[in-house]
Amino acid sequence: MRIGILCQHRSGHSAYEQHLARKNNIKTVQELDLNHKDANEYIRQLPKTCIFSMMPRFGIGKIMEENKDINWHILLRNDFVTQCISFVYTNRSQIFSGEQTQRLLVDVSLVDSFFNDFQIIDEIVKTKRYPVHYYEDLDLSLAFDKKSNNQYEKLVINIDDVMARINAKKTQLSL
Repeated sequence: MRIGILCQHRSGHSAYEQHLARKNNIKTVQELDLNHKDANEYIRQLPKTCIFSMMPRFGIGKIMEENKDINWHILLRNDFVTQCISFVYTNRSQIFSGEQTQRLLVDVSLVDSFFNDFQIIDEIVKTKRYPVHYYEDLDLSLAFDKKSNNQYEKLVINIDDVMARINAKKTQLSL
């Protein structure tokens, strides 16, 4: 059995993978992200039994459709605003787990990248071909990683600029 999880960064996919791996006695493999130029090649090289996550990219819906032997899941967060702030913060800090205390100036343009990926996933969700799971609704008791209590909005120095960009994007998407 191969399980593929379509998600965005900061979605909780590592904890979801860990939980599923322990529950099903399956190993996880490195995620498919934009460092992998050829998604089809990545999928061809996967073990017959594994769990992996993949980040959105152009054409990913077609790749999912072509790989019907993979048990696909979509993982979203109800609180995608906090997810987006966490994304821009951790992109700057390059620290992805644990308690964060450093206040940082972030790249506001990363909000655009986050919402572009959100739109890719949303188009696939609209097809209703794959189950959609929300991180906040999952029992992840078997996962090693636990949700942090970081308050990223207090750690981002230019949070007003980030929130303005997020609100503009939400308006464009009718969220």
